[in-house]
This record gives sequence, structure tokens and C-alpha cells, in this order.
Amino acid sequence: MATSEPPPFTFEPRPLRPFWVITAQLLMLVGGVAAGYGIGCTIIDGYGDGPASYIAGDEAGLATIGGCVGAVLGLVAWSLIVDQYPLQFGMWHALGTLGLSSALGQLLAAAELDVEGWYVVAAGLSAAVGVAALLLGGALVVRRRRRFAHEVAMIAGGVPVDAIVVEPGWEPDDFGEASNVITTTTFRFVGPDGTSYLVRRRVTIPSRAPIEKDQHTTVWYDPENPLDDKAIVVGIQHALRWNVPVPVPATAAPPVGS
Repeated sequence: MATSEPPPFTFEPRPLRPFWVITAQLLMLVGGVAAGYGIGCTIIDGYGDGPASYIAGDEAGLATIGGCVGAVLGLVAWSLIVDQYPLQFGMWHALGTLGLSSALGQLLAAAELDVEGWYVVAAGLSAAVGVAALLLGGALVVRRRRRFAHEVAMIAGGVPVDAIVVEPGWEPDDFGEASNVITTTTFRFVGPDGTSYLVRRRVTIPSRAPIEKDQHTTVWYDPENPLDDKAIVVGIQHALRWNVPVPVPATAAPPVGS
């Protein structure tokens, strides 16, 4: 009786939507400035360092509340879309935007109320944190790009073989509380000499593309040293990590028997 082979893993990369990137950044930028301004005015008034006639009123309160709401909405929106851009952005970029924008708001409050001293120092510290976050985010992106390029090079120079999922690493109820499950998935492939190898990879599995047991994918490895885990690229993990289509070999290898 003939039986069909388990299907290969498929993954449609999440589309890049610049509109939401810009919207999230604008919310954090405007919200951070407003919150920094409102909080700055309130603190200056609280310490009595502003003009004698100045009282932080409803405007400062509205700026603080509205700015915090806008900044939080922008941060939440950013966290929902940033995984689509592993080679461009990260969460540190959001923290950098918030740090710089809040610093600008504090400086605006200090300039309007004609105060200096530690208020300007506080704004400077906030700006320094923002710059540091942006630099760290940029460094992490550079590292991820190098890692991606290294994997692409290994795919180009490695030997592709068919592999199957031995243990997906998740249970059906794992997606009940989250849209993604971070787990360890085990794959098996067979070398040219008939030796079976197991590869374990940490993967973030989206609910819209769950990894199933016995699904097929491609593994690229170094035939000179098949035990070198650092020289192995698993098609499923590569696609999910970098939000790219699942790589396929130039010529399909015969499937591994389950």
C-alpha cells in the first residue's frame, strides 16, 4: 500500500510594512517629547525652580499623560513588528528613540522655564542612554547580518541533504497563550555513508507555520566533518530566524525514510 511522504515545511515570510515602522517611530518620538516636556515642567514647578508666577497646570498634565500613552502605543506596535526586520532593526532602536525624544522634551521644558543645572544634566543623561541604545542596536544588526551572510555562504558551499523533524518541541496547547513558541526542535539527516545524525536547533515557531513531526526540510553540512554543528544550516531555522523563504537546494536530494 502506497503512502505519501510528509510534506516539506513551508513558511511565507511576513511582509515588510514600512508604514507601521514609521508610525511606531513617530508615536514614540512625539510621545517621548511630550512626556519629557510635561514631566520636566511638573518637576521644575515642584522644586520651585521656575519663574515665581509659573504653575504646572493642565497643559503639563495632558502632555505627560498623552505623551506616555503615545510612547507606550508606539513601543507596543514596534514590538509586534520588529521580528519582521531581523536584519534591519531591533528593540534597542525603540529604546534609543524614546531616550532621545524624552531628552528633547526635557530640554524644551528647561528652555521655556529658563532653568539649567541638573535639569539639563538629566536631559543629557537621557540623551546619552538613547544614543547608547541606538549604537548597541546598530551593532547587533551588524552582527546579525554577518551571521546571515555566513549561513548563506555555508548553504552555497555545503552539501544539501534531506532531513526530517524528529521532535518539534512543542505541544498543541502551547499556542493557547502565545502566537509564538520558543523551543528546541530536533532534526535527523543521513550522511553519504549511511550514518544518521541528529541536529538540535533553538527556533521561534509561529502559530501560523507550526513545525510538525516528520516534516521534511534541507540540511547543509560539511561532509569533511559532519559532526561540526557550527557548519550545519537547517532550512527551517534559517527561514524562521531571518524571515526569509525556506532555502531549497539546487537539486533535490532523496527523502530520508522516517
